[in-house]
Amino acid sequence: MPLADLLMERFKVRTRAVENPKAVTKAKDTAQIILSNNPNRLGFVIVNLGAEVCYVGLTREIEAATRGIRLDANGGIVSMIWDEDFDMVAWGWWIIAASGTPAVYCIEIVEY
Repeated sequence: MPLADLLMERFKVRTRAVENPKAVTKAKDTAQIILSNNPNRLGFVIVNLGAEVCYVGLTREIEAATRGIRLDANGGIVSMIWDEDFDMVAWGWWIIAASGTPAVYCIEIVEY
């Protein structure tokens, strides 16, 4: 049975993956939104591909080293899923780089 059918049978939902929905591929030294508020988002992963540390958070008030979830250089990630992380999965997420402009990758799973 195809995966889409299994998801529909078990969870009664159709999903799709969306890569870099905000077209943000590099973090900057000023906060920018990497995921907009989306009540249809079921989960996401943000990966820091660069050589500099990044931070993510729920407001533009994130600051390098003092506020936010740290994404270490060269593969640091944050992942969230609705049944473990509740409402904040659907909220907007911001990203900032401690320095430089490290490459980042984001993928979200949304209901459609």
